[in-house]
Order: sequence, then C-alpha cells, then structure tokens
Amino acid sequence: MVTVSHEVPAQTEARLRAVFRRSTVDWLPGWWTFAEEAGAVDRQDRIAEIHDEGRVSALVPATGREERFGVFRVVLPAGADDSGFVGWLATRVKAATGSGLFVICGQNARRGGIFDFYGVPEAVVAEVREFLAPSRPRDGLDGVVMRMAAEAGGDGTVYCFSQSGESISARYGGGPVVEGWLVGTLDPASSTARLQYLQTDRGGIASSGELMSEIGRRPDGRWYLIGGIHLEEMEL
Repeated sequence: MVTVSHEVPAQTEARLRAVFRRSTVDWLPGWWTFAEEAGAVDRQDRIAEIHDEGRVSALVPATGREERFGVFRVVLPAGADDSGFVGWLATRVKAATGSGLFVICGQNARRGGIFDFYGVPEAVVAEVREFLAPSRPRDGLDGVVMRMAAEAGGDGTVYCFSQSGESISARYGGGPVVEGWLVGTLDPASSTARLQYLQTDRGGIASSGELMSEIGRRPDGRWYLIGGIHLEEMEL
C-alpha cells in the first residue's frame, strides 16, 4: 500500500519514529552479492532480479571474496502509514554510521503488500546492526517525541528530540508552527536545559528566543519539560 499524507517535517519525523519503534528488523544469514549476466541469472537462491538494458543482475548468497553485503528487511506494523520510511531510514543510518545502503522493493500480499530488502557493506554490518537494535541504549531524550502538555493548552505541535551527551536538539512543527528548531545544553547537576529556539508560523512570521526548562521523568517513565516550555512525552 502506498500512502499519501500531508504534514510538516516534524510530524513526518514523529510518525516514522513511531513506525520504526513498532517494526522488526530481520537480518538474512550470511553474506550477499550481485551476480550479473547478459541473460537471466539461473540461481534458485536469488532473492531479487533486476533487468536493465539487456543486462540482468540478481542478489544471491556470496561464495567468494567478491564485494559482499549484509542484508536485512524491516517488517513494518500492519496498516501503518510508512510513506517516506525508506529515505528516513537511509538518512538515519548514514548519519549514525557513515554508510549508505541499497534498497530493493517487492510485493508480498501475504505480508501486507510492498516490502524492502536493505543492503549495507560488509565492513559496517556490525555497526549498523547495533544502531538498528531495539535494545540499543540511548542518551536521555534521544529519540523521544513530545507534545505541548494539555495544561499548557496543547496546540498539536510535536517535538522530536535528539541528545548526545549534554547537547540537546529538537525539530518541531504542527499546530501553528510550520518549522521550528530547539538547540541547547543540559546541566546534569540541576537537570535544567538552556535552549534557543527559532521558528516560522503559518502566517510566515519568524521568531526566536531563549528559554530555560527543567527536564525530568514521571513515575510512569515518560519525560517532561517544564518551565520556559511545558512538554510531555508522547506514546509511540
């Protein structure tokens, strides 16, 4: 199924984070490579075959020291709006590991429709596997999605946070905001963040400023910011 949706970039980021969190990453055993022929590739163990101007290549198990790849597939949650997922995942893998990836798409009605195989170079497979593992430890707010708390007048804006050490950033949008960014630093001793924001609204007006917020977690484990801005973590 191909979905068409209209949203601001932060809403796309929040949606795809939720899709990925509910997905499963399956790695195929062994190493894989491309076999290329002038005609059909007669290999029963191939998992993809591509025709281009009289040449045919197939993705098959590697048997020697040819260029080798690790191959995985992402099993998406049934019925999820996953439009934009391939580009989003490729961008995240590139930013985290330095590696590009190739994608081969197919159709399997028994598993919900369109699916993708992804390939990454042998040299970075371990790093990519660790990055995609659901149990990978993450820094504080890294990967957290928040929204304006109801008591602060929740306006539909979503905030997609990233954190590395004491550096915090968030892309946000939705509601009255078309595009916005938060950047700042966290003081671990006081759990206080000093943040700068820059945003544009639907009227085309840009604004910026500085705010201070306390960062903490509620008894149920959800993160919150309170002070200069009042946010609460969304369930993905």
